[in-house]
Amino acid sequence: MKRIDRFPLGARVRLADLAVYPYPIFAELRAAEPVTWVPEIERWFLTRRDDMLAVLRDPDLFTTDAPSTIRDMFGVHMMTTEGPTQIRYKRKCLPPFHASRLKTASMPPLMAEVERLVATLGSGGRCAGEVRTTVARPVALHSVLSVLGIPLSETERVNEWYEHFARALANFAGDPDLRAAGKGAADAFGEAVAPILEGLERDPNGSLLSDLMCDHVDPLTAEEIRSNALIILFGGIETTESMIANAVWALLSHPEQIGTARSSREALDLAIEETLRWEPAVQSAARHATRDTEIRGIRIAKGEVVHCMLGAANRDPAHFENPDRFDVTRQNAGDHLSFAVGRHFCLGAPLARLETRVVLETLWARCPGLRLDPDRPGAPYGYEFRKPATLWVEWGV
Repeated sequence: MKRIDRFPLGARVRLADLAVYPYPIFAELRAAEPVTWVPEIERWFLTRRDDMLAVLRDPDLFTTDAPSTIRDMFGVHMMTTEGPTQIRYKRKCLPPFHASRLKTASMPPLMAEVERLVATLGSGGRCAGEVRTTVARPVALHSVLSVLGIPLSETERVNEWYEHFARALANFAGDPDLRAAGKGAADAFGEAVAPILEGLERDPNGSLLSDLMCDHVDPLTAEEIRSNALIILFGGIETTESMIANAVWALLSHPEQIGTARSSREALDLAIEETLRWEPAVQSAARHATRDTEIRGIRIAKGEVVHCMLGAANRDPAHFENPDRFDVTRQNAGDHLSFAVGRHFCLGAPLARLETRVVLETLWARCPGLRLDPDRPGAPYGYEFRKPATLWVEWGV
């Protein structure tokens, strides 16, 4: 039997529909075709949480170490390797994301930058402003450039490169122009970073690039530094910007729950986890089968790509009660897979959580009566990277 006949629901899946609102589609697949073939992109989709956990925790059978769009764009790095190489890369890049470094090196400038950006929205009387491009994106850029050790004067260029990266990495249709633009941006980043690396000195509380360049025990090559810096740069912008915007949108869409979320630090942290579960910034994690295998009796051939649909895992009723309901008191909200799981768990998750909390606390403190602007509605959009195109809010009298 042809796959298109064997998997009729998968055959009807369209990226354009997923971009608008994927969760009813995921629910239908999860119930009837939890392992399905999607002809539009010629890849397998998984929609049950347990299946995804099994795949993501088995890098020997389901690997990232294979030709892929992300490797084509950024080269060999911690997200496109496995085993000792992947562990080495991740350990080398981890120190700036430790809690102690975030508290001492990242927290003060982050708070100052968020205060500055929120102040630009306006004050006094009835005010309105657009949060995603005015706050979320600049905060993400500022933080990741600071962690990497790239001068903030490069912000505008990095922002332009990022746009090319995002379009190229979501280019499942294989548009050659999008690929070329993305690779050109990656090359431009490498050229810009080279002189920065040459001038760095060791600083125990300094940047990631400083740590890597001044490591004389087991140093990475310049190309390895470039590739790993690129994936951190992209992830630090995309995941964090979208996480902040989605969290603001989710909470303001449920104003009756904001008081609970604001009641304590612990309550806000739990609310942030619920926003991550309910509307994740990244919708899938791709893995390549290293040999012929089966999932739920469905044969997966060696080399085929399996997409773990993280947004579907986060709304699996087998693990989350009433999963389509947004509930800031959900005690197992932190079981979401929005940062993936296993060896490829997101390196920057602690920083992204910190940035989101600081933005929410500052918005609530500086913008009394904060609410969505009913005249300019927006909602998360995107089949791979998901966030509102615009997020207009208003506050005051």
